[in-house]
Amino acid sequence: MLSDEFKHEVNSYMERQSDKLLAHQASIARDTYSTRTGSLARALASKGEVRDMKVSVPYPKHIRFLDMKKTRTGKKKRRYEPIYNKYVYGYLKSDIYRMMIAAIPKQMIKIIEMDIKTL
Repeated sequence: MLSDEFKHEVNSYMERQSDKLLAHQASIARDTYSTRTGSLARALASKGEVRDMKVSVPYPKHIRFLDMKKTRTGKKKRRYEPIYNKYVYGYLKSDIYRMMIAAIPKQMIKIIEMDIKTL
């Protein structure tokens, strides 16, 4: 039901948002988490993959644990900067959701107008 042009527009928007997300997270990793092994920096240097209006970002498994404010033993971390949840839900979920809320009605109007013209 959605046109190829619309799918391409959504895919390119998702790609831009994933690039912004990874760039922002890379700057946080460089400033806050630079004393680690480097696997986080390497993962954030790659690009997100967008296929069929789905985005996939290659993260190391431990990135979710960096968002925790406390260590395993319950002590508060000396240096803490959120790197995952806040930005993933901001850049990917919220921004893309807002774009879709604005774009889908326009797309539906185009489809309906084309159907009416063909009658």
